[in-house]
Amino acid sequence: MPVAIVFAQVEGDSTLVKKNKTIGSPLDNPDFKINRAAFLKNRIADKDTIGMKPVDSLMSKNDSINKSSLKDNLYHYAEDYTEINERKKFIKLYNKAHIKYEDIDLSAGVIYVDYDKNEVYAGRIPDSLGKLSQRPVFAQGATKTENDSIRFNFKTKKALVWNTYTKEGEISLLSEVTKKYNDSVLFVKNVKFTTSEDREHPEYYIKASKGKIVPNKKIVVGFSQMWVEDVPTPLFIPFAFFPLTKERASGFIMPTWSENSQGFYLQNGGFYWAMSEYADLTATADIFTNGSYGLRLSSRYKKRYSFSGGLSFAYEKRITSEPGIEGYEKKTRWNIRWNHSKDSKSNPFSTFSARVNIGSSRFYRDSYNYNVISDPRTTQSNQLSSSITYNRNFTSIPASLTLSLGHNQNVNTQKISLTLPQLSFNLRKIYPFAGKGAKKNALQKINFNYQLNGRNFINTTDSLFLRKQMWDDVQMGMQHRIPVSTDMKLFKFFNLNPGATYEEVWVMQYVDKSWDATANNGEGKEIIEKRQGFKSYRNLNLSMNLSTSIYGTYLFKEDAKVQAIRHVMRPSIGFSYKPKFDQFIKTYQKGSNDIVEYTNFDGGAFGRPDLHENNTLNFGLSNSLEAKVKDKDGKTKKIKLLNSLNLSSGYNFLKDSLKLAPISINASSQIFKGMTINMSSIFDPYQLDDKGKQIDVFAISSGGGLGRFTGFRLTTGYNFSNDTFKKKKTTKRSGGNANRKQDIDKMKKSKDLATQEAYSNPIRWSLNMNYSFNYINPVYLIGDRKDDNTTNSLSFSGNVKLTPNWNVRVTSSWDFKKNGFGYTTLGFTRELKSWVMRFTWIPIKPRDSWHFYIGIKSSILSDIKYDKHKEPFSKFF
Repeated sequence: MPVAIVFAQVEGDSTLVKKNKTIGSPLDNPDFKINRAAFLKNRIADKDTIGMKPVDSLMSKNDSINKSSLKDNLYHYAEDYTEINERKKFIKLYNKAHIKYEDIDLSAGVIYVDYDKNEVYAGRIPDSLGKLSQRPVFAQGATKTENDSIRFNFKTKKALVWNTYTKEGEISLLSEVTKKYNDSVLFVKNVKFTTSEDREHPEYYIKASKGKIVPNKKIVVGFSQMWVEDVPTPLFIPFAFFPLTKERASGFIMPTWSENSQGFYLQNGGFYWAMSEYADLTATADIFTNGSYGLRLSSRYKKRYSFSGGLSFAYEKRITSEPGIEGYEKKTRWNIRWNHSKDSKSNPFSTFSARVNIGSSRFYRDSYNYNVISDPRTTQSNQLSSSITYNRNFTSIPASLTLSLGHNQNVNTQKISLTLPQLSFNLRKIYPFAGKGAKKNALQKINFNYQLNGRNFINTTDSLFLRKQMWDDVQMGMQHRIPVSTDMKLFKFFNLNPGATYEEVWVMQYVDKSWDATANNGEGKEIIEKRQGFKSYRNLNLSMNLSTSIYGTYLFKEDAKVQAIRHVMRPSIGFSYKPKFDQFIKTYQKGSNDIVEYTNFDGGAFGRPDLHENNTLNFGLSNSLEAKVKDKDGKTKKIKLLNSLNLSSGYNFLKDSLKLAPISINASSQIFKGMTINMSSIFDPYQLDDKGKQIDVFAISSGGGLGRFTGFRLTTGYNFSNDTFKKKKTTKRSGGNANRKQDIDKMKKSKDLATQEAYSNPIRWSLNMNYSFNYINPVYLIGDRKDDNTTNSLSFSGNVKLTPNWNVRVTSSWDFKKNGFGYTTLGFTRELKSWVMRFTWIPIKPRDSWHFYIGIKSSILSDIKYDKHKEPFSKFF
């Protein structure tokens, strides 16, 4: 059967063939249409043809030819045959043809090289079914294209290409005709560009009549129209520019526009500056028609094997309502965030890290860039916190040094706590009597260490932050601690751990207190005077703890499923003594007979000294229960029946009354795999009088048991999913080759089969539930809290995957006491091949809002989107 080598022939499209002929394609050359069988039969008779190779005698990939018209060797290869005509100065390559010349790499079904004209032609060939295959793939430098046919000039470096497919970054381009002007510029006609992975049938594309491509730099096209599923849409743009630089490049950021209660606005427009290979800077701004505005600066930086981080600053001026109307207000909000981490490879003996989030208390709740839908964790958080820490481990001495700055801010109360800075120096444990051998006795195990803590502490509010009054309230102090301890065995089964801790505190500010009886219209007022100067106090704590473990095992019959049950009890008893340091007690007289005690250190950085002697005996008992069971395979395994059951209390010998502390009971048990129940309760060992106050009479004496129940707490949770209720399938394996082959076949499922199975069983779901119950005996509550003695809530979050591309999610909680839902979000996501659609709804006030988004996933076309949202009404008041 004769085989015709045809260039620029497109299935179902004859117009391109005509275009190919007009430029002098080899298609017009009768010699280029080859009867392969006749060619192989008569190849020796043709005296003008040399170097022809039949199928069974191919040229190697390294064969080359160097003609006077070519500057360099031309390497060529073909799987079926190669024809070199000396007289007519051409080379013909058929089936998996491949040539290399200078920086040009070309592979195709058939290649024709005219080295007299310095031109090469490449095209497809029909396969056994008559379908054209083996598209020409042309690569030169950074440019790589896949085409139907190509004509290229070695000398001018120009080319003409039909039905070209190329990929530039995230963008795929399909052009009807492409003219390669030089090795760095392409001109295209009737071009489609898309980010779809399906190049044969993209679900969307933007079609332009003409354009220019500079590989790895930019794409510029003229009048363009969007098509979805090959259907034109009314979305037009007069021109488009797409940057393709792989490296960062400076440029303008286009803003988004919309409207809300503050009028029309332009948001997040600005400039991006690629400062260097280590850092960048983004500056954006918002502007509203009612006069509100916002400014933001953010920078990222990174140096490999050294450090990385980011810094951002935001300032916003918000105006609500209109002048002269109730609710009119101007709000100023600001925020600073800084994240920094040091690579441990730079220095293993020191670390530096920063996590800073500080600013106006209502910044996240008022800002339009942080809303309850897009950033719920930030907007719903009640705390802002920061820490900057430097740590150094010394090699010459067994010590470490830590310097830190901290910040805690309650956004509801607007109270701020700062440590500026805090120093910590720790000398690791030293064993003065250990010697060079092992530590065997109590004397050799005696150890001590030294701890130094220095702190500048400030308590202030949002309104006073960074003002002079804030610095007037600085509390400065230094704490020295020396703990000494050892351990020993008593009667082989008991562990005894004696210890002592000496503490000394230095302060640079102190207070004096007095009573002004004439203040407040004669009701009196406490006067606190802050004074500067050095003062110090000391504390001493002596302790001794004795503990042991008791094991009990009950064995069952050998053929029983439960082989044994093991109970472990760990009783402990401890003694603690603190002497009183009453020399630090100060007093003032309030009224005629009331004497008030205080110390100069009240409200200081490390609190006050121990003014009263403390002599306490602490005792506790912990329990655990586990079973050893036999499974179906005859192997035994351990199962936790009771993770823990702990009881603890204490007795203070020096108190005048109520010496026994409340009895605390904590329990934890795993009902089944993945679900653990935690319970805790407290019992008061003393009776109460008619007013709800404790009296020095044990509850057991009046039939109240060991203690009066005061409170109970229970928490548990579990994750449910499709697999929760599925029975595990057990398969018997003989270990033979047949079974191994079956396993391999199962692992070789195609992507289409996996998708088919996903749609045949589309509903995939998961549900996370957490239950919490808390009860306080009303007699132990004070005032109005007696009506608020119980909390009972269930929080849950669920996810339902209706199909591989449809996903529905919900997050909420139910308060059983108030019979209402808590913070609730509902949403769904639709994943398309190149698009994504999301809808999120918060239905419950005061955060009721919604957000709808549909857009292209690719970042380079992220501005092609529809983004609409409704902010909570309460946000503006």
